Amino acid sequence: MDNLLQLKRTEINIGLKKEYKLFQISDAHMACLDDESSQIDINDNKRFHAQWDTLKADFAKEANEFCDKRYDVEPNMLFEHLTKHALDFGADALILSGDMFDRVSESNIRYMKRFLESYPIPVIYCPGNHESISENGEHVNQYERLVNVINEPSANSVDFGEFEIVTIDNGTKKITDSQISYLENKFETNKKILLVVHAPLNLGEFGSRMIKEKSPYFLLGVKGDSENCFRLNRLVMENSRKIIAVLAGHVHCFYEGAIDECLNQYTTSSALIGAGREIIIK
Repeated sequence: MDNLLQLKRTEINIGLKKEYKLFQISDAHMACLDDESSQIDINDNKRFHAQWDTLKADFAKEANEFCDKRYDVEPNMLFEHLTKHALDFGADALILSGDMFDRVSESNIRYMKRFLESYPIPVIYCPGNHESISENGEHVNQYERLVNVINEPSANSVDFGEFEIVTIDNGTKKITDSQISYLENKFETNKKILLVVHAPLNLGEFGSRMIKEKSPYFLLGVKGDSENCFRLNRLVMENSRKIIAVLAGHVHCFYEGAIDECLNQYTTSSALIGAGREIIIK
């Protein structure tokens, strides 16, 4: 299984006193089963395979990434190999940038809770749009269930001394005033921030290229989005020198580009094809 991992390495030199290693996983879309799984969970698992075995190959083909029948396994198997690699890499923290679940079910929550309780390094988990899909298929806020596995799903931070990792849930594009205020307060501390979101931000050369090469659907801050989506993007632009990088997922491909002359945005491809990003900040 390890030879199926598709890894990218990103090194960012901002003159820190020490080197930090992080490992990013995105879009695992797990549909886990256990002895307590309901019939809904079982049906969800069947639906998952019927849908994603085709979709992940289509995403990979479009992005010129590798995918064949060897990836037609339960997605938690690839997730577990990626999380093991994070430890082998010597990561100081694991970053999960959304869509770890295909939808929010009790068996998925139990699986992730067990994983987090046993994993030996910090895990920073930013929700995606699929963390808002419930067992009955409704696309609604699931924070009251996610608190069992995500500390403060809407907006959160982890302090690494020389910098902070800050997560903002933008998966459903329902950016709130409180999320804007949270990020504003973080920028006021003047500590460097590594910003983690699920949907990439439509900013600069990165956004222009992605609209041209992919689709506006995947980006935050496009026609039809709320004013708060654009407020969030403006806030990032205004404070770009305080941001180490923006990490995202959602697009199921490795992608990177400039937001401005001092800030890059990176997306990590899907764990469904064994993808992960090694990040070194120094």
